Amino acid sequence: MLEFRDITLEDKQLVENCTKWVNYHLCEHCFTDLFIWRGHYETKICFYKEFLFVKMKTTDDKKTMYLAPIGKGDLADAIKTLEQDAKDNNIEFAMCSIAEDMKPQIETLFPNRYEYHTDEGGWDYIYLSEKLQTLSGKKLQSKRNLVNRFMANHEGRWTYEDLSKENIHDAFNFHIKWCEQNGCMRDNSFWGETCAIGAGLNYFEPLNLRGGVLRLDGEVIAFTFGSQASDDMFVVQIEKADHNIAGAYQMINQQFVKRNCTHVKYINREEDLGLEGLRKAKKSYYPEMMGVKYCAKIK
Repeated sequence: MLEFRDITLEDKQLVENCTKWVNYHLCEHCFTDLFIWRGHYETKICFYKEFLFVKMKTTDDKKTMYLAPIGKGDLADAIKTLEQDAKDNNIEFAMCSIAEDMKPQIETLFPNRYEYHTDEGGWDYIYLSEKLQTLSGKKLQSKRNLVNRFMANHEGRWTYEDLSKENIHDAFNFHIKWCEQNGCMRDNSFWGETCAIGAGLNYFEPLNLRGGVLRLDGEVIAFTFGSQASDDMFVVQIEKADHNIAGAYQMINQQFVKRNCTHVKYINREEDLGLEGLRKAKKSYYPEMMGVKYCAKIK
């Protein structure tokens, strides 16, 4: 039986030693995501040979699922080992976060063994960093206009700061204010996200995060943070802005990428969770590609 355990900060290098062998551009392959959401998903990890195994629970019905093994070596052996762990623990085997490019590999290794399904709400939105920096082109003209209008309307009144230990508390307090404004204080997802944001801010330096705070007349109106997941991709884990201030979201988005992500090709802004408003907002930036993911169950 595999020995799954809680994920800790000390696992960062071990996790990245496994994820460096593949580059499917999925946010689940980023240590920061696994770490800050560990409480919400009851995340457990195990290292098997040169693979990372991750076991999580769904938020609604608390069913156990495994993430597709990531690493170097015999993939068939790794998957069989996960199946055996499920059997040993009397768990129905479910393997998720199977990247689109990984699915045919699994089908070749295990022909007609699994049935697959995918949920568009869980797909990652992946953009070209250069496009988010410049907002160039006709498709992004409306975003560019909002940024320019914000700068003109609030000239001399707005500032952007790198997120640091000096303003971390201001960012967290804005998150609470944002949740009050949006009526999500009693929502279970609020507590999960609040814990994730707290973990990110509390361990900002050890996680090697980068972030930004946008102020208007000295008051925080937006903040964001993220981390580099691979040589060519940065993942934005959290972004919050006051939707009552036109251009606030567009400003924090562009300013952060311009100052922190010029060295990577892609920006992964994660999934839309099936929320129509979030889906519309993320599609309006015209992603370069989608991080399609599948789940597999034994037929």
